[in-house]
Amino acid sequence: MIQETTRVTWHAQAAARVVDDQALIVLTQRGEVLVLNTSGTWLWNQLEQARTVRDLTSQLATRFHLTEIQASGDVQCFLEHLLEIGAIMEV
Repeated sequence: MIQETTRVTWHAQAAARVVDDQALIVLTQRGEVLVLNTSGTWLWNQLEQARTVRDLTSQLATRFHLTEIQASGDVQCFLEHLLEIGAIMEV
């Protein structure tokens, strides 16, 4: 589990473009492409600048009308996956 105070941002090896409201993330070192849904794309865009997990959770809950518990679970899962594949990094 990532700590709420951890700050994350885009990794330099990840290149992205939004097409039809979906982010396409190219992971150059892995040779893979990741396609994000609406909420994933919204979160991805927030990571252009380093953000804390707490801030992302609060913003996601507000934007998509979720409870803090729902948003926290979604953000944790999303960020853990992106960290694992090298799309984002801790700062």
